[in-house]
Amino acid sequence: MKNYRIAIIGLGGMGRAHAEAVELEANCELVAGAELDPGRAAAWGERFGVKAIYDDYEKMLDEQHPDIVIVPTQAPMHYAPTIAAAQRGIHVFCEKPIALNLIEADEMVETCARHNVKFAINHIKRASPYNRHVLSLIDSGEIGTVVLLKAMDKGGRKAGNSLMEMGTHLYDWMRLFGGDVEWAHAHLVQLDGRESTVEDIKHTQEVHPHDRDAGLVLGERGHAAFRFKNGIHADVQFLAQPQTNDNGYGIDIIGTEGRIAVRESVGTTMFIHRGQHQTPADAWEPVHLSAEDLDEHGAQRDKASVRLFLQRLMLRELIEAIEAEREPFASGSDGRDCLEMIHATWESHRRKARVSLPLTAREHPLEQWRREAGAA
Repeated sequence: MKNYRIAIIGLGGMGRAHAEAVELEANCELVAGAELDPGRAAAWGERFGVKAIYDDYEKMLDEQHPDIVIVPTQAPMHYAPTIAAAQRGIHVFCEKPIALNLIEADEMVETCARHNVKFAINHIKRASPYNRHVLSLIDSGEIGTVVLLKAMDKGGRKAGNSLMEMGTHLYDWMRLFGGDVEWAHAHLVQLDGRESTVEDIKHTQEVHPHDRDAGLVLGERGHAAFRFKNGIHADVQFLAQPQTNDNGYGIDIIGTEGRIAVRESVGTTMFIHRGQHQTPADAWEPVHLSAEDLDEHGAQRDKASVRLFLQRLMLRELIEAIEAEREPFASGSDGRDCLEMIHATWESHRRKARVSLPLTAREHPLEQWRREAGAA
């Protein structure tokens, strides 16, 4: 079994979460970390027993020569480390969203491909055994032909911030069941009901100072529709409920002979209903999978242990992709396509029209709108 030497750039909360997954994998060795905050760097190094700590990630890459670099920084710091690693032939596992704009995302994907580097995005729901089970039910015709996806945000954030925070997960989850997108049509409003305008464009941390930096955003409530190239339609709601409800977050997959509901952002609650129609009085049948719900000793996993389990599966899958010389199942290209769906949401609202994908303009649509309005 090949041993993989792994370094992490950004040693905050997600840097700790990824490190915990790495140290539990028998064929992975945590060799180095890079972090600008000295206190955070020292605490991380002590926690994981890593002595090679740097404040310059390029120096780390040059001196440590890891096989894989994990980039759990905030969105503005995904592009440069990914390019630097790819140019050195180092495989990349990057947090979501992939980047701030499609210009950066395109270059990240293209540079990794040019250097034969595997590039994965941490859309952690892809690792869930429940999703594989859902796909097998769809493939076997259990709910007939899929015609509609209905997706719901979890609340706790305004739509613009949620698009870049949880929307990238939700859009990737939809793509898992729907495939590539043909067009988008979206409408965004403020909480008072008026249509969101160029004057309402704000920075994520201006909207909510405790959110991660994800650049410019727009909209407090949002409604988006997508058509997938295979004919499936999707409706997505970002309703800005003040209270977060993870059990309300997820997707209904509606077929001609039944429907499946999958919920929660990390662990999964699943239900199935069989039949052409469903009324409020019709009961859902719960589905439980021990592969995700129970640990190796048969005990119920709590939310933290489910997250760690899925994080380990994501890392294993990237390693399998490296060894099989194939694309990861949560690839950089997938991450770019999710960002494109987010940008198409804003671009459709800006134009007040349906927009086709791929988008011709790769600039951030909100930056373009501000510039054209003289507001930049």
